[in-house]
Amino acid sequence: MELRDEVVVEPVRDWAGYRACERLQQEVWGFSDLAVVPDHLVHMVTTAGGILLGAYDGIGPGREMVGFTLSVVGILPGGTLRHHSLMAAVRPGWQDRGVGYKLKVAQREHVLAQGIGIITWTFDPLESRNAHFNLNKLGGVVAHYLPRFFGELRDQRNRGLDTDRFLLQWHLQSPRVKGALAGGMPPNLALGEVETINRTKRLPSGFRAPAGFRPDLGKPVLLFEIPGDLQALRRTNLDLAREWRLEARKALSAYLEEGYLVTSLFRQGDRSFLVLERTTLEEVLARP
Repeated sequence: MELRDEVVVEPVRDWAGYRACERLQQEVWGFSDLAVVPDHLVHMVTTAGGILLGAYDGIGPGREMVGFTLSVVGILPGGTLRHHSLMAAVRPGWQDRGVGYKLKVAQREHVLAQGIGIITWTFDPLESRNAHFNLNKLGGVVAHYLPRFFGELRDQRNRGLDTDRFLLQWHLQSPRVKGALAGGMPPNLALGEVETINRTKRLPSGFRAPAGFRPDLGKPVLLFEIPGDLQALRRTNLDLAREWRLEARKALSAYLEEGYLVTSLFRQGDRSFLVLERTTLEEVLARP
């Protein structure tokens, strides 16, 4: 279903909006009160140069927040200013309707208006939906693997699984990002034409299980298979999800340390593969 025309995205700077942000955190992630970023902290972030954008189901009295994104100003190693996106959420029932995309496009515009050209955020390396959105649709690039980045999270989506994350860079004015936002093409690959770092096997349940990886490949382009649906796997077989986490940590950390970048997600049938390229960030960003 497509996004309704009346959904609007705008900065949030009032206490009613901050409280709506609190409620959405609980609704989307199942946060306890202890885990929610509270209204007074959101207020501090926005008054210090951070940006809270809300997506609303219309205009005027009675409208409700159906999504938000929150970012803070930070510094990259070397001193370059960036925004770091702390959270982005869309209410269940409004997901897969373009709300998240509209929020990120608006976030880009507001950050550029501050004179800042980079937004960073983290996402789970095993979440194929997020990888497609962040890499293919937005044009982000990953150069760093962060094991156990959030320690132990206790929300419904993360409970019981180590919080390894990719750190993504979104270079807002690059040809890569502009091309992605203009509707860039997904990677033109096929299984068997590009070497795959890891081996997997299909189980009777229909899920695939990791079955080892090769640490010494050196081709310019490689694939790494990840689960097609991490949340379904985690709910059904948490032990298998943990096996995937450990395998991905060892393999992806090693290849990123060797200079590979994660540049896109490739899908074939019900299988999902991260695309790794041995190249420079500058070369990737220069491609429209």
